[in-house]
Amino acid sequence: MAVYEINSLKIEKGTDFDETFKIYNQDGSALDIDSSYTGVAKIRKHPTSPVAYPLDLFLDVNSNDVNVSMAATMTTSLPSGRCYFDIILTYGYADTTTKKFVKGTIMVEDTASL
Repeated sequence: MAVYEINSLKIEKGTDFDETFKIYNQDGSALDIDSSYTGVAKIRKHPTSPVAYPLDLFLDVNSNDVNVSMAATMTTSLPSGRCYFDIILTYGYADTTTKKFVKGTIMVEDTASL
């Protein structure tokens, strides 16, 4: 499975962030997310930065969507400028597999009104 790279996301500091992804298999079919899937998503200023900002992650087993979000109270603490993010999913019951499914950059912009 390929890692999807997304470089067009934007977060306005002090506002809610919410983005939904549909992940596909290499044959073009939607990834079948079941209850064995868990995941983690984080933002970092640089890929190797020791400081990480967790995104809330929701895996919808009905629509097979992957949703990441961050509350306005949390986006205020993000560093401004280009940041990096990824979504890593673990799946399977007895033998688990962990893979990076999405990676990319997010522009974090200051908000003048806050």
